[in-house]
Amino acid sequence: MYREKYAQSRALHLYTTGRSQEVLPMLLEEGAPPEQAEPLALKYLKMQRLLATEDARKQLKASQMLVTIGAVFLAGGTALTLLSLLFLGGSYVLYLGVLLFGAGLLVKGITGKQAATKRLQTSFP
Repeated sequence: MYREKYAQSRALHLYTTGRSQEVLPMLLEEGAPPEQAEPLALKYLKMQRLLATEDARKQLKASQMLVTIGAVFLAGGTALTLLSLLFLGGSYVLYLGVLLFGAGLLVKGITGKQAATKRLQTSFP
C-alpha cells in the first residue's frame, strides 16, 4: 500500500536535508509503482524548491520591514537627541536606548536581507 502523504513529506525532508539520492529508493520502498517513482521524485523536488523559494521571499520581506523600522528608530533617536540639545541650552539628553534599538533592528534586517537574497540567488537559478 502506497502512503502518498507520508512519502511526499519524507521526500521533501530528504531534499531539504540534501539527501536527494535517497528519494527514489524511498518511494519504491513505500510502494510507489516503479513507472511512477521517477515522475513523483521530480514532482516532489519541484515542490521543495517552490517551498524554499517562498520561505526565502518571506524572510526577505520581513528583513526589509526590520530595516525600515530600525531606520525610523535610529532617525527618531537622533532627532530627539538634537532637539534636546537645542532646547536645553548646551546640555542634552542622549536617547541611547532608542538609538541602540534602532541600530540593532537595522543590523538584524540587513543581515537577514543578505541571507535571504543569497538563498534566492544560489539555490534557485
